[in-house]
Amino acid sequence: MSRRPRIKLEKPIAYYHVMNRTAQQEFYFGDGHVPGFKQVMLDKFQEVASVFYVNILAWVIMDNHYHLCLEVQKPPKDPEDLRIRFERLQEINESKRRWQPELAHACYKRFTDLSEFMKSINMRTAIAFNHARKTKGHLWGARYNSKVIEDESGLLKVMCYIEHNPVKAGICRKSSAYPWCSAGRLKLELAQRKKIDFPAIDFLRRIPRKCRARTYVQFVDELALRLYGPHSKREMGDESFELPLTDAELDEWRNAFATRAPEDWSNQAFGSEEFHHQIALKEQTKGQKMTKVRQEGVKRRRFRSEERPTQNNSTKPQGK
Repeated sequence: MSRRPRIKLEKPIAYYHVMNRTAQQEFYFGDGHVPGFKQVMLDKFQEVASVFYVNILAWVIMDNHYHLCLEVQKPPKDPEDLRIRFERLQEINESKRRWQPELAHACYKRFTDLSEFMKSINMRTAIAFNHARKTKGHLWGARYNSKVIEDESGLLKVMCYIEHNPVKAGICRKSSAYPWCSAGRLKLELAQRKKIDFPAIDFLRRIPRKCRARTYVQFVDELALRLYGPHSKREMGDESFELPLTDAELDEWRNAFATRAPEDWSNQAFGSEEFHHQIALKEQTKGQKMTKVRQEGVKRRRFRSEERPTQNNSTKPQGK
């Protein structure tokens, strides 16, 4: 069976929800295998993102899979910025390769490509995992799954859906209580009074910059309390936060989360019906092109294999 074509948008900023799961869905990231490996994974994610034109907007690392919500940028090509990113990559790789101006085009193409980013983090985490266990073999079960997110409203839904993974798994009542998701990490950093420049997404545009991270964490936690079953009922000590959603919007979120729409990998779009249709057409068109290329490749190989014996026969000396 041929590979499914990967849909990536050619625009200055595109948003994606990506997920990858371990081979055989083994719980490799629990402390029973490699203690502290979730931190290693997070370090690898951030390390690679510092080289690529990628911002990790939300993340969660569970015991057998991870989710990332990504902003992939395609800014105007800046040779100096590319040089800095290239040298950062060589430093990470402990390589002595030097920058050459003619590398700019290839570096730009690589550093703005979602597939290259995912390839890099999956490869580096697999190497680190095998090194820690002194083993060989595959860590990841298959190619990563991805969805293109239509707009900032959908983006916020996906971010919250990702943050709620530990809540849905019954690990905690609120995402901020789980240290291996972005909401939990933000809460820790806020407690340490770190300066956080959280992106202005959706309703957060109306929030002062210094308050955005805290507001986001409160929003994620309040949403979890509203959306998930009896175990998430409000308890003593829970902060009260007024959701910037109408009842109809909250029902829409509840329905999207209940149907697992943000990670329905049967399609590669998250957004309106029209957007789904556009992405489906892109996938169909790209699939047809890939099929045509494969067929032409088969024809060329077949032609060469038929031509080779003829050439060999023509060079044989004629017997008397």
